[in-house]
Amino acid sequence: MRRSLQKGFTLLEVLIVIATMSILLAVASFYLGDRGEKSQLKSAAADLTGTMNLARASAIRDARPWAVQFDPDENRYVVFSNAGEAYAPEDPADPIDWTDGDETTFRSGSLPQGVSFGSNQGELNAVAIGDGVTYVNDRIVFFPNGICSGSGTLYLTVASGSTFAVTTLSATGQIKIWSNHGSGWSN
Repeated sequence: MRRSLQKGFTLLEVLIVIATMSILLAVASFYLGDRGEKSQLKSAAADLTGTMNLARASAIRDARPWAVQFDPDENRYVVFSNAGEAYAPEDPADPIDWTDGDETTFRSGSLPQGVSFGSNQGELNAVAIGDGVTYVNDRIVFFPNGICSGSGTLYLTVASGSTFAVTTLSATGQIKIWSNHGSGWSN
């Protein structure tokens, strides 16, 4: 028996390893391709839901309204209270003015890069999309009894088309997240 003195791999062995690695990489990129984008979208929806829950809990705790103002053009939002103005819930003729400058900003934030207000998957429960924020004046107000100023929806989307919707019910102040990755809305 003769032993070869050459050490290493043959060209055929190297080509087989390269082909196998290429196939594995292609399969992995197919399954993980837009996961980062979807993860950012899911995180943004969860952050906005947490922000809205914070405003609701603060309104209950402080016994005065708190609001979240959305800016769809800049993909930003601000949480504030109207601590500088007397609150008289029994006087609807004297509503709180959220634009008179006596608001206290608690927190402001931006959507992550690549995430914006809007929808690529159509409407949820026939709620028109518009600029991605359906609340009157792009603002939701939470009152001390836990309810909010009106039912509405925030639509968040990414370039791949996946869309999340954050909805509120005015009668309860309940906040819910829906998602649509191209196969219909689900929560």
